[in-house]
Amino acid sequence: MGSSERKTERRKAAEALRKQQAAEARRRKILLWVSIGAAVVLIGGLLGWGIWNNSKGDDYEVTEPTAAVTDTYGVTVGDGPVEVDLFIDYMCPVCNQFETAYSEQIQSWIDAGSVTVNYHPITILDRLSSGTEYSTRAASAAVCAADAGQQQFLDYSLALFANQPAENSTGLTDAELISIGMDDVGLDSTWQTCVENETYKGWVQAGTTWATGDGGVTGTPTAKIDGTAVEDNAQFADLVQAAIDAS
Repeated sequence: MGSSERKTERRKAAEALRKQQAAEARRRKILLWVSIGAAVVLIGGLLGWGIWNNSKGDDYEVTEPTAAVTDTYGVTVGDGPVEVDLFIDYMCPVCNQFETAYSEQIQSWIDAGSVTVNYHPITILDRLSSGTEYSTRAASAAVCAADAGQQQFLDYSLALFANQPAENSTGLTDAELISIGMDDVGLDSTWQTCVENETYKGWVQAGTTWATGDGGVTGTPTAKIDGTAVEDNAQFADLVQAAIDAS
């Protein structure tokens, strides 16, 4: 595929991403008006959800990964001068579209030494996996992959999105998460043990608490370039490239 064809494909993917985000924004607006009409129920529900959500981090010990990570719960990939932070949820369909649109470009920036990407696997969609906490389980497995290496983390993340379950389903089982890692990515028994022991569940849950609090993240995917949030993810590649050119 030539350079012009790749640019055309990226433009199409970015446009699809823009349309999906617009649809999500309309959906959130509808939900907002519905919630205003049921304020008493909403307040009670949010209080209960907040108590439940805050208690989740107490269920698991917060274990620091062996991989390079930030103090804001990001898995660090690359060592370039431009710092990119990506907040993703493995059950988020828009995150999947974001990865489809930009993963090849991100990989090329990393390979060229142009960027440092901090991936923050958060778990805000656990509530949409019928009680199985799929977002948490997938994120924990991905951090286990990061312990095996940066490329293994990237490859496993892409494999998770390629096998992404639908929202409001039970998600993939732990056995399926392990099969994807071992069969598709080539991860080994050490990684399998890390997944089975739920080693990083507490860490990703703590990261979610930080992201949705001090981190200011209100949805996924959220991208930041050198600390500045990207307002329109369809412009992500152009904004990162501009930062690289200016560095």
